Amino acid sequence: MKKKLSLGLATALAFMGPSIARASNVLEFPDNGSEQMARGGAWAARASDPLATYFNPAGLAGQRTALTLQANVSFQHTCFSRIKAANDKTNDYVAPGGSYPRVCNDIGASPNPQLAGVYRINDRVGVGLAILAPSAVGDGKWPTWVGTPDEAKNAQAAPQRYLLIEGHAFQLNPTIGVGAEIMDNLRLGVAFSWGIFKAKLNNAAVVNNIDGGRPRDNDLSATAIASDYFVPSVTFGGIYTVSDQFDIAGTFKWTDSIKASGNLYTQANYFTQKVHDGDKSGIKDTDTSYSDCNQGPAVAGKCEEGQAKIKLSQPMEAKLAFRYHMPRASALQAHLRDPIHTDVFDAEVDFTWANNSAIDALQIRFPGDAAGNGIIPVNGTPGTLPPVADVPRDYKDVFGVRAGGDFNVVPGRFALRGGMFFESNGQNVKYQNIDFVGSARFGLSTGATLRLDVGRGEKKDSLEFMLGFMHVFYQKQQNDDPNGEGIHAPAGTPCNPTENPIPPGGMCGSGKQKYQTNWPINLGSITSALNVINVGATYRF
Repeated sequence: MKKKLSLGLATALAFMGPSIARASNVLEFPDNGSEQMARGGAWAARASDPLATYFNPAGLAGQRTALTLQANVSFQHTCFSRIKAANDKTNDYVAPGGSYPRVCNDIGASPNPQLAGVYRINDRVGVGLAILAPSAVGDGKWPTWVGTPDEAKNAQAAPQRYLLIEGHAFQLNPTIGVGAEIMDNLRLGVAFSWGIFKAKLNNAAVVNNIDGGRPRDNDLSATAIASDYFVPSVTFGGIYTVSDQFDIAGTFKWTDSIKASGNLYTQANYFTQKVHDGDKSGIKDTDTSYSDCNQGPAVAGKCEEGQAKIKLSQPMEAKLAFRYHMPRASALQAHLRDPIHTDVFDAEVDFTWANNSAIDALQIRFPGDAAGNGIIPVNGTPGTLPPVADVPRDYKDVFGVRAGGDFNVVPGRFALRGGMFFESNGQNVKYQNIDFVGSARFGLSTGATLRLDVGRGEKKDSLEFMLGFMHVFYQKQQNDDPNGEGIHAPAGTPCNPTENPIPPGGMCGSGKQKYQTNWPINLGSITSALNVINVGATYRF
């Protein structure tokens, strides 16, 4: 399949998200794994199953040899009520300052598997291997069309189309880690992850950067596939057992930027009633996987593979965790990390930080000339691909608190758990988006583990079945001022005729970036809620 990257990539590519499930990352929720999620993410000091390879490798020291297979299934419902900017003169059925119909994503199950194993070298050293994806919803589908207030048959392009129509993200993070109890009661660990990332997205862009254009004539559809097959990450972790009842833990993660590349595919004349009715005969394609951009000899040599370059910084992250647990008097404790067997109950509080302010913009670049103008033509339009299509994000650092614990109803057999978390607002509403909702979040979760002995005699293996559930409440995002600023739609021509470009360079006469509409397209309010179910099984040798 050809790689295709869209002209409208500027906002849609953010759906890809930073690469790895993290502490308080503005684009994710806590956390992958049944125990982890069901405790509200308060797990850094417990770190007692093979997923410690990824979350806190210090917890590998003292675990039994084990293999776990788990999966989150997420259902996220997000709705957008768009307000038309006061200076938006687009010729559609909504007046400047008015409201478009409310649109919501198509709620579907988004599976997210986790596979991990730990090998117990001796009482003090364990090695782990894990393969898992980000703790985020990887799929999203929004309407392409909406009916008009006066005539539902006469479909209109959906109001969120410049942000996102459809997206599918795939990412795996193979991780290898080692944990060692370097001295009594002090465990240290380190893990390396190799992120593999790919995303396919679809949205819309404006053909001519003008006032008063009709969407049926002046919008095009853009589809993208972008990839980066090496996003390295390193995690350091530690657990200090202060006493038989109290542990302190900490983790720190560094992740390299996503540096993806790909090609582009656009379809002009896409948002017409004919296309809505199934007739696509008038569509004009551009495909930069061909040297002639799929347009013929007139543009031979203009295109080549991988001409789109995308960069997205990744935040550093840290956790500080405190865990109290009551040991069972008769259970063996020395060097062993098996809380369902050794504890009566435990309770943990984690404090988290993510340097999300490092994500100031999504950087998107295409070939251009010295004057800051695009050189790759878009078939069926007078426009080109913008050489600079960066989209501001301007996230804030996020601080969070997580609290959760387990109660072993039947020691060594059956445990119930619960938890909650809160994370501060990381979203500057000026740049709010429907791809990820970065507002303040509050979550409640619960779960259970059933352990069965396998085999006979003094040495027994065990098989565990886990179940978890989490509901996440999101603070409503609002950027309701029709005269406010926000994300501007990508456009195929440099500057609106009302402005005078200043060559050379990438700015128009008003100081606005070239190849962007004069008006923002993300004004309004965004609401969201999330439900996550986790099921899994672990075999301990």
